[in-house]
Amino acid sequence: MNNQIQALNYCAHAIEHLKLDVKAMRTKIPASAQVILNLIEMLQSSIKFILPNGCNLIDPQDLRQSHLDLLKLPYPLIALEAPWELEIDDQIKEIPTSPATKRIALCWDAEQNILEPIPGLNKSVLNKFPQGGVFVVPIYWSPNFKHWSTAMGGSFIPYNNEMGDLSSEQNLNQASKIAVEALAQSGRTSSRPKAFRAEPFALLPEIFEKCVTSLGKEQAYSQIILDAHDEASMLIQTCAVLNCSNITTVDIEAPKFLNKKRSEKSKQPFFSYKVLELCEEKSQQASGMGGGTHASPRMHLRRGHLRRLENKTIWVKPAMVNANVTHGIVVKDYAIS
Repeated sequence: MNNQIQALNYCAHAIEHLKLDVKAMRTKIPASAQVILNLIEMLQSSIKFILPNGCNLIDPQDLRQSHLDLLKLPYPLIALEAPWELEIDDQIKEIPTSPATKRIALCWDAEQNILEPIPGLNKSVLNKFPQGGVFVVPIYWSPNFKHWSTAMGGSFIPYNNEMGDLSSEQNLNQASKIAVEALAQSGRTSSRPKAFRAEPFALLPEIFEKCVTSLGKEQAYSQIILDAHDEASMLIQTCAVLNCSNITTVDIEAPKFLNKKRSEKSKQPFFSYKVLELCEEKSQQASGMGGGTHASPRMHLRRGHLRRLENKTIWVKPAMVNANVTHGIVVKDYAIS
């Protein structure tokens, strides 16, 4: 085994599947088909990051205000990829769910990113939240259907957000309360869950209207928040870690020879990726920002926590794991280095 992190290539495969969806949807639900075309363009333009299985950086039940305060995208438009092979019950209360074993969180800054899935979406949200924030849209692989799909909506997480109890006076919408309570009753969060402001928005209009007719508007919006719950957690964890002074990023370049062959077969070329790297202060300059071809083993991030010092925030973890040492870890199931 080498010490290279393997690219997941989720975005490339998702784009191929979403293009098939557009062809099938054009005549029956044209508005949703156009949204998916826009999402494809955003996936292609995004800066892509690889995360570990289940985004195992910070325990989601331990997310705190200090993590939420670090919500800031490193680029205006990013795509976070992570395997999602977890031993959890897929059922949330009485809401039907299905497994999604590969995840993409497509995230963009409402003020900085010019691309948007629905024309005017960024501006309309900024009119309500002038402080700005981040959109999150889930794109997922269903092992049952062997297909990549996008959720019918996503979540907008405003800046200057507050983490609090459901019983607190924070300005949570009713759909968020329904979603968080459902997660708590299903054991997916602590018995006294923390919540933050997340505004649901519909992406696929015809599908959303059908869901509203079936479930009602509040329940339909709570379904959107539930669908985006894990991806919102991915976003917050990643932003928190990226803001640590002892974390840097290294690049995995797109495979030129393989991409040439894919292009000849009219397949979507694979993309370049960024992975997170934990640096010791004394060796941070030596590790640099190269393409990841040096032979020295890297120290890999596992679940850890943040520590605020006088003039910086650092990442603290209980142990360091080299990329070429398995210890029960499968390379494809983690990708933070």
